Parts: sequence; structure tokens; C-alpha cells
Amino acid sequence: MSTSITIPNEYGYVLLTAYLSTLVGYWHLPNTGRFRKAAKVPYPNAYATPEQAKESKAHYLFNCAQRSHATFLEHQPQFLTTLLISGLKFPLFSSAMGVLWCTGRFIYAKGYTDPNQEQGKGRMTGTKIFYIGTLGLLGSAFLSAVSFTGLGDRVMGLVK
Repeated sequence: MSTSITIPNEYGYVLLTAYLSTLVGYWHLPNTGRFRKAAKVPYPNAYATPEQAKESKAHYLFNCAQRSHATFLEHQPQFLTTLLISGLKFPLFSSAMGVLWCTGRFIYAKGYTDPNQEQGKGRMTGTKIFYIGTLGLLGSAFLSAVSFTGLGDRVMGLVK
């Protein structure tokens, strides 16, 4: 048995969304660098020490910016995988979920480094937003993948 994959005309939106996630990733670089410079944390130190972060708001905010960047990097591979798989069957939905994810990641980073939010709680709004995108992509990527096995019609009847 062989399966043909036809790329939908709207798949370009999926690719633009993948590109948008790359821009969000690149945005993290100067954002984190700005906080590093303010805290005067030299390279190659990845973070300020817990003692420094406790005593200095600049050090604390640098750690928040660095952690925000790290969580972006931790999540982006799974995001791209589900986006690209889902987009084969649901390109517009996938793109919408991906834009939601990218928006949530940006709000997460801005909130995490908000000096008026204690313990990084400003990130929670962004967390809620990007997880909606994540869950949408997880479900639609599963349905898309199942449709290529031939089980979609026989087992679920949901995806053609």
C-alpha cells in the first residue's frame, strides 16, 4: 500500500507560521541580551546565581528572560513538528493555532520579565494562550497522521 501526499494550496500559511516562530526565536536573542547587559552577567554564565537574583532585580529579571528563551527553545521543535504534520490536512486551522502559539510565546516572554510581577507570574497569560495553540496542534496533528495510515476512515471516520 502506498500513500500519496498532496500539499494543500493553503500550506503556504503553515510555512509562514513556521517562519514566524523563527522570528519569535530570534527576538529572544536581543531581549535576553538587554537583560544580561543590565545585570552585568558575563559570558559564559548562563544565569545569575540564586544569591544575585535574590539581591538584585536586574539579576532576577535576567534569569527570567533567560528562562523564557530556554522554554521557547524547549517547545519549538514539538511545535514545528505538530504544525507541519497538522498542516498537511488542516492548513488554515494549523496556521491559526500556530499564530496563537507564537503570540502566546511572545506574551509569555514579556510577562515573565515584567518588573511589576513577582515570581515571574506575568508569564501565565502567555502560557494559557500558547497552550491553546499547542493542544489544537496536538489533536489535529494526530488526526492528520492517522489519515495517512488508512485508519482514519475505518477507525474514526473523522478525516478523509
